[in-house]
Amino acid sequence: MKRRMLYMRSTPGQSAAILYLLAAGLALLPTQWLGSLFTQNEQIAQSLGLGIVRLVSCAVLLVLAFHMGIRGVWVPSGGKALLFALPALAVAVNNLPVVALAQGTAGVTGTAGAIAAFALECAGVALFEETAFRGIVFPFVLGKTGTGRKGRFLAVVISSALFGALHLVNIIGNWGAAGAVLLQVGYSFLIGSMLAVCAFRGAGVWACALVHAAFNFCGSLIYDGRGFGGFSQVWCPQEIVLTAAVGVCAAAYFVWLLLKSPSAAADRFAVFPPQKGEEATPAPPEEKQE
Repeated sequence: MKRRMLYMRSTPGQSAAILYLLAAGLALLPTQWLGSLFTQNEQIAQSLGLGIVRLVSCAVLLVLAFHMGIRGVWVPSGGKALLFALPALAVAVNNLPVVALAQGTAGVTGTAGAIAAFALECAGVALFEETAFRGIVFPFVLGKTGTGRKGRFLAVVISSALFGALHLVNIIGNWGAAGAVLLQVGYSFLIGSMLAVCAFRGAGVWACALVHAAFNFCGSLIYDGRGFGGFSQVWCPQEIVLTAAVGVCAAAYFVWLLLKSPSAAADRFAVFPPQKGEEATPAPPEEKQE
């Protein structure tokens, strides 16, 4: 199949902006109506609708990625590359309130159907957001900033800031939750930065999506009617110490990995403008001679 959007590579900065707006538009699509076609349970319908719409949106972005010539970003470059993502997986699993669950002050009470629908939601959201930001936006930004130490640092910060800002759409229609949404923006920036480093070090977008889904699943499993446990029960002193320790160690690791990695690690991942003399767009078909 001919790739028809290679011209996007000529202006990676502008293309990243356009693709970001596309991702934001897809994120604003209504979802619950779709889940309501399968069940009258509002909670399950919300999860099903969101998961399915995000999976379809992911498929749309994958088609665009193919036509823009993005490759080498989806699967791990090797077993060693996956090891770079293990600290990120530790952060995701730590998002589960393990101390409160062990003490019995928090627990899971949701039905199997509700848990399965929520798992689909987490998978769909993670695949969509990782495809959009670590699979498309980040490589384009990296192609603009360059793959040197400063360039990849800027690319991680810019793409992760855009990823965090995307979550501002959750304020729409719910201004009372503005504080919670701003907190979500902040930790989305941190998670996005962590996964961007994992991605360019070769872990691949699909591995990042797995970590992202685990983070969302573990962090919200006991909420929204699926379990019990309030803020004071979850954030007990032991949980705070554990989370702080994991967070500080992970932050130090990923900053070190970002700054010490060779440029060649990011060269494989970045979308660069066409070189001088390289064709930026597919040649038009030759006209038949009369």
